[in-house]
Amino acid sequence: MAWEGVQERRAGKEELDDEWVTYHHDLSMPQGCRVGGFPSWYTTDPSPMNCEACAAPTILLITVSSREWDGRDGSWMPVEEGDTAEDLRDPCPTKFAVGRDGLLNVFACPTDPGHPHRFSVQ
Repeated sequence: MAWEGVQERRAGKEELDDEWVTYHHDLSMPQGCRVGGFPSWYTTDPSPMNCEACAAPTILLITVSSREWDGRDGSWMPVEEGDTAEDLRDPCPTKFAVGRDGLLNVFACPTDPGHPHRFSVQ
């Protein structure tokens, strides 16, 4: 939020509006299902995800999310979805349901793909 405050002062704005770019909604990690990247730890603190077989730090393989976007972060909405109000009403086009409207991170061992995967539900 500090970054947003600096940007607001530079722009001479006192409050964020719908057209203003925010770090959390527009520049941070992409929302929705994705391969690779960085895991989201929005419900818990980050925890080490080491391989149970060899103790090597695992890497994020895939994220399966219950929501592809929310009403504010249209910048992460796929181009293929269009920009009509009809498309924006359904932030869950995949119909996945992970936990309580959360996401599932699947981690893999980089040293041996045969090692067991690790999971985190957020």
